[in-house]
Amino acid sequence: MWGISDTSVSFCENKYEESKYIAEFYNTISSLSYMIVAYPFLRTKIKRISWSCMGVGIGSILLHGTGRYYGQWVDEISMLLYGHTTLRYLDRTHPNIFPLILFAYLTHWRHFYVFLTIFVSFQIKILKINWERKRKKNTILYVLFFMIGFICWGLDQMKCSSLEKYKLHAFWHISTSLSMLINMIGLLKDQHVQ
Repeated sequence: MWGISDTSVSFCENKYEESKYIAEFYNTISSLSYMIVAYPFLRTKIKRISWSCMGVGIGSILLHGTGRYYGQWVDEISMLLYGHTTLRYLDRTHPNIFPLILFAYLTHWRHFYVFLTIFVSFQIKILKINWERKRKKNTILYVLFFMIGFICWGLDQMKCSSLEKYKLHAFWHISTSLSMLINMIGLLKDQHVQ
């Protein structure tokens, strides 16, 4: 329907099996979880973070629904924007380097490790700040859900032939959206930032 898949990453779900309009049905539907957790925060002091989380949902739907590079771009750029926006919210001295990040990403988007390195770097810095601010319970839950999702994604990639029926990448979406929810709840309660 959408043409030949041309993303730099692939996922363990048979294409167009459930619908002739949706390349990866379960991965697409589970992407709604990002939008669901972002919605309550759209009119709060963390609305920019919430909108970037909403962008992750839209991008993930485009990526999995079409299997095309432009969906991957929206998905991954939104994930980077989520990390960058969260860091700028937590630390007002963090420089606005998003134009540089965007340039690096668009120049090297076919090399997944470039995206992954930037994304993980943001997550580590966010965790460090949250831990230093004595938000240990939220930080532990944030990491726990993120790691559950990461394990599901890893198993989905490495054991596709034997685990395809479990749709593990869909659990990545659900688990990481819960991680983002925990982070946004904590940010709303954060007394260090006004």
